Formats: sequence, structure tokens, C-alpha cells
Amino acid sequence: MKVDCRWFSTNLEAFFCESLGTEDFKLASEHLQTCLSCRKEFQALHETDPLVKQVLAYRMTKARAAAFAPRRSMGFQLGLATAAVALLAVLGIVIFNQTERPKGSANQSAAQNPDPSKAEDKGEPSLSIDRTKPDAPDPRLQPVKPPPEPAISDNAPEFQVITPEGYSKSLQDYRNRILLFGVWSADRPETSQNLQRLYQAFGTRRDLQILGISSRGQDRPAGMTFPMVFNNGSRLLETRVASYAIVDKDGRVQWSDTLVGDSNVLISKVRAKLDELGAH
Repeated sequence: MKVDCRWFSTNLEAFFCESLGTEDFKLASEHLQTCLSCRKEFQALHETDPLVKQVLAYRMTKARAAAFAPRRSMGFQLGLATAAVALLAVLGIVIFNQTERPKGSANQSAAQNPDPSKAEDKGEPSLSIDRTKPDAPDPRLQPVKPPPEPAISDNAPEFQVITPEGYSKSLQDYRNRILLFGVWSADRPETSQNLQRLYQAFGTRRDLQILGISSRGQDRPAGMTFPMVFNNGSRLLETRVASYAIVDKDGRVQWSDTLVGDSNVLISKVRAKLDELGAH
């Protein structure tokens, strides 16, 4: 299944409450690692009061229960609506008390309020108020160390990349334009720097598409403006890290070389090949 930003936004609430299925949760987590805009959206939700997560979880529990419950009378439904309004009022009071209560009254409140875990279970979804420390880390937002470079099998796709927005692209999507792509790596800064110089030198040619491909979900290096995509388990036309390739409009590799070395020599070689292919 293809995961894009629209899918992630639709399922953000379920992902935040950890109620997605195992496979969907894994796909959403992988998308979060590669999409900056969705990561910012999730971070903004994560930084809100932890009580919000409790309310969202309660809403989803009620929704699932309603989906399997027998049809009720109108009076019963009105009763549920009234209970929901009362619940929201209670939540408002709790939030107000948490922010306005003097520090000295904390012990008194603890003595007056019984332990919620000892409350009688009446079959209703539990909405315990668990205020996590604001700076408690969410494991889904922790920096993820890139895994070792996976071995690409012989039957892997010839060329398949994924955009930062989560859209999969094949070589067919770049037909009718000359494609120049380089495979850069954060641990070899010269590769992205030389790719940036190529983009500055030839990026305005109308029938040329330049791509910077990372072998894993790395962040864009500072100061780099070239279009960036990630390898999606393909052979990249046999182009390795720290190399680049020029593909003609019919999808055939016409030139490949290293991205490491003198940038002026690199630009000169690429210009000669692009002129030969008629890139404008």
C-alpha cells in the first residue's frame, strides 16, 4: 500500500493514539521518518497538553463501541449526547483546576480524590487523567539511527525512488526529459556539495531533470537546494553512492562517473555530455 501525506493526515489521530493495526502503524512510522511536513504536524500534536491524547483515545473507544452496538432509541442517543456534554464540562474543570490551583493545595487534593484505579468498573471506557511530564520523550520522535545499507537483490526494481512527500516514482515518470541524478551521502559531504554545483550550473535547462538521491532517509544538508528523493529499494541503474548518471529521454544510461573530485572538471564533463544529448 502506498502511504502519502493525505493518508497520514487521515490516520493521524489513530496513529497518535496508537490504535492503528500493526501493518498500518509500521507504514505510518516509516512515512513519518521521511516526510518533514507530516513530522511537524505530528510534533505539534505531541506538544499539546497530554490530556488531549486521553480525550482522543476515549473518542475512538466510544466510536468502536458504537459501531458494534445494537441500534438504540432516540431517547437513549440523547442520553449519550448529554453524557458527552457533561464529560467535556468535567474535563474543562480539571484543566482549569490544574492551571489555577495554588501549589499548597496539592496534598489536600490528593487526599480528597480517591485512586481512579480503585473505581468500580461499570462497563464504560476508562478516562484516567494521566499527566505525563511535558518533557517525557516520545519514542516515535527520537532520532533514528539509519540502518545498515540493505543489500539490493538482482531482481530489485531497476529504478524506483520515493519523494519526501511519500510518492513513489519510477524511471517512466522521468521519460521525455534527460535525467541527471547523483547518489549522495551525509558521511561524504563532497558528494552533496558537487551535486549542488551541478544543479546551480544546469538546473535551469528546461528538458533536464536533476535529482539528488539518498540511499536512506537522511535530512537535507544545510545550504543544499537540489531536488531530493530517497532510493526505494532499487538498483538505481547500477549507480552507487558518490556517483552520478545521465539518462537520455528513452531511459538509457549515457554517462556515469564519480561525484568526488574537482567540481570544475565535473561541470565540464557534464556540460559536454548534455550538449551532445541536446539538453536545452
